Amino acid sequence: MTPGRAFLLAATAFALVCGSATGIRAGASMDEHDEDGADAGPAYHGFVKDTRGATVADARVAADIKGRGTIVTRSDILGAYRLFSFGKEIKPDDVTITCTKDGYKQLRVVRRQDDADGKTNVEIECTLQKQ
Repeated sequence: MTPGRAFLLAATAFALVCGSATGIRAGASMDEHDEDGADAGPAYHGFVKDTRGATVADARVAADIKGRGTIVTRSDILGAYRLFSFGKEIKPDDVTITCTKDGYKQLRVVRRQDDADGKTNVEIECTLQKQ
């Protein structure tokens, strides 16, 4: 085994151990923005994956807000993205998420809404297919 390959395996193992210890979830971060204010609406987050289930880094994630415009972000190295609240006046049904990346086409979008904490959070997983 080459030294570079050994380092890559050790770094991957470390990332997996740290990730399982902290409970990786879409859009989570150590300095996560707290949006408990009176004007906060749902947060939008999720993953971009390919048809094999592998995450897709640096995909363009666009949130089209009906009648108001589009907000764009990119997926991180783990394929995760997060868009903070657009405000409580924006209804989740008025937000459409699309994901794109050169060499891929969007195959499907799966949307989940969780209202367990008293406000709806919307998780949207995009699946991209290599062209």
